[in-house]
Amino acid sequence: MLFVATHNVTADDVARAARLGARKTDLVLSVIVIVVLVAILAQVLYAFAIYLSAVASSPDKLISLLRFETAELGIAVLSWLSILVTILLPIFLFYAVRALADTLHPAWRVRRVIKNSDVIGPTTYTIDDRGVRSVGAQGAEVFLPWTKFDGVRTDAKIAVLVSKSRPKFFVPLGAFGPERDKLLAEIRSRVSRSR
Repeated sequence: MLFVATHNVTADDVARAARLGARKTDLVLSVIVIVVLVAILAQVLYAFAIYLSAVASSPDKLISLLRFETAELGIAVLSWLSILVTILLPIFLFYAVRALADTLHPAWRVRRVIKNSDVIGPTTYTIDDRGVRSVGAQGAEVFLPWTKFDGVRTDAKIAVLVSKSRPKFFVPLGAFGPERDKLLAEIRSRVSRSR
């Protein structure tokens, strides 16, 4: 069967697809990364505090160490590395927290990512025996055969085709009007056969 429809894709459509495609494993991984980064940051800050308290009694030794004016070159290099790690870890922690927030609220990430994207706007969707295709107003074309998918997640407005639980393509069901139910049945049938 052949289904063709044009739909004006909005940020809400993409956010809805992102919510449907969200994976619990992403949430668990984000939490684990944040816990590990906080633990590393705590250890580094603790070690750095001990180091500073040890050299605070003789600041001239610290200055000569950081200027590489000491015979212990390896210790000077390690000192600079610890300073850089201490400065950079909060940056990594910020991005890890943002990734967790994006996982909990996919619409936030979608709004940030699609500002300069050609995903938004009039898009023509074609679903046929070979697979699914979308052609945007900017000429960007995406075609994926049915063999690329192993599952479908749907709500009242969107069907998200997934592969290994990762979202790969979405179809706005409302664009197909009265053929919506036939289209959804066809998509489910094709995906189940492609497994």
